Parts: sequence; structure tokens; C-alpha cells
Amino acid sequence: MKNILVVLDGSSSDEHVLGQAVQLTTSSGGAIHLFMTVYDPIEELNRYVGFDNYREVKQAILDDAEVKLRRLTDKFGDHFPSTMHWGRRWHFSVVAEANKLSADLIIKAVHRHSRIAEFLHTPEDWHLLHDASCPVWLVNDTAEHIDRVIAAFSTLEETEDHRRLGERVLQQASDLAGALGAELHVVSVIPDWLHSQSLVGPIPGMPGQFPVVLADLGEQALDRAEEILSDSLEKLNIIADVTEVRSGFVDIELADAVGETGALVIGSAAARKLSTKVAGRLFGNTSEKVIHHVRGDVLVVH
Repeated sequence: MKNILVVLDGSSSDEHVLGQAVQLTTSSGGAIHLFMTVYDPIEELNRYVGFDNYREVKQAILDDAEVKLRRLTDKFGDHFPSTMHWGRRWHFSVVAEANKLSADLIIKAVHRHSRIAEFLHTPEDWHLLHDASCPVWLVNDTAEHIDRVIAAFSTLEETEDHRRLGERVLQQASDLAGALGAELHVVSVIPDWLHSQSLVGPIPGMPGQFPVVLADLGEQALDRAEEILSDSLEKLNIIADVTEVRSGFVDIELADAVGETGALVIGSAAARKLSTKVAGRLFGNTSEKVIHHVRGDVLVVH
């Protein structure tokens, strides 16, 4: 995390977001580049009505944003290199800027949206999560100090890509915990077989033994998950303060583990194809579901 792109929008959360970036680079010796998004409804009004002094008004708004940016950076005693972007659809430019800078991390304040709003029009935040080629840290604007980093580790190693993604999650979580001086917690969640909505009938030929069989399967799954988790940490030479395998719904269990003062690191294997994006909007992949429940920060790793 030595090359960080910080996305600002002129809101009250900018100072908190930049502060987190500064804390990271203080320990890693990295560099920070600022990306300020600026937009005003005058753009839309000009398209419909037209203003003689539109250019002057727009420039005044950009000048005001520049003043805000410099006042903010003065608080940190440094004038970081910056890029100013005018427009509602900013995620394309953020991704392009991150690629140009070979950024290791994008940091941005998170803005919550309702489920219906996401279905009708996917917010720019979601586009950024899907399209960014580097990890994206969604910072919750809170005064709470992050005391633990939770790595959401999947023990379902379906493919080699999934296994490598899990290892990247562990490594990013370890690096983040070290930079923040926080504890590292590694949590894996498997389904609670006895309460699964997908199991609706008894096993043929085994009347009355259905719950017992599922309980045994659940214990085996827990043991296997703990074994995979331990082997992965040993392979990467990562020492966690807490390792835990839970059973239940992934989003609810991870939200509980994060609480109010944790930061979650989670992987996203979302494909870039249109069909997958449409399916994601209808059903949401795991990382998107989790973000709706988590109250702390979220770092999404591709």
C-alpha cells in the first residue's frame, strides 16, 4: 500500500478519509495522490436552458473546490499532488487515474444507498468496486478508532483463482492491521446446515435421522474449515491475534465480527462481463451483501 489514490468529494468526510491514508503512508513510507470530484446541477440546467455566463460560474465552482482542497491539505502539512474532475459519472476517471498511477489502493468515503436505489441505478461506488484493478477501501466517516481488522476468509477453494484471492485477502488484512496498529482477526463462515432454507425434505431411507446427519456434516465442515484456515496462515507466515470459524449467514456473521470499531477485508470475484453485472444487481454477490450490514470500514480485494 505504498501508492494510494484518495477520492474526495468536498464533503465533511474528506478529512477523515485523507487522515486514514496519511496514517497508512506514515508506516509504509508510501505516496498519496488526491482525486477531487466536483459537480453542480448547473451542468444540467445549462443543457436545458443555457447560460451566458455558464463557463464563468463553472470555473468559480472549480476554484472554490480547489480552495477547499488546499485548506484540507494544509491541515496535514503537505500539498499532495491532485487531480480535479468535473462530472457526475466519476468512477471511469478514478479507475483510469488509478491505472495511470499504478495505485496499490483506492480510498473513498462510503455513502449508503437503499436496495431499491441500487436496483434502479447502480451507484458509482458499486461501479468502482467492480471495475477497479486494485483494492478499494470504503471508509465509514466515524470517529471510532479501528481496533481490529477482520479478514473474511473463504474455505471453499473452488478454483485456483479463488485460492489465490483468499491469500490476497489474508495478506492485505495483515498489512492493513500492521499499518493501523490494530489486531488481526481471521474469520471464516460456513452455512448452518440445520437451519438452511435450501434443505426442505428428509434423506430417503433415513427417517428420523435427518437432523443427526446434518449435525455430523456440519461438524466435519467446521473441522475442515479450521484446518484450511490454519494451513493458509502458516503458508503465508501470517500470525493472527484471533482465528475463528463460524456457522450461519455470511453477511450477518461478518457484520457481527466487525462491530462498530472494526475494518473488514473481503474478496470480490465479480466478473467484468455484463451478464454477471446484471445478475449482481438482481441478487448481489457476497461482498455487496456484506457491505449493507457492516457498520465499520470495508476493504474490497479483487
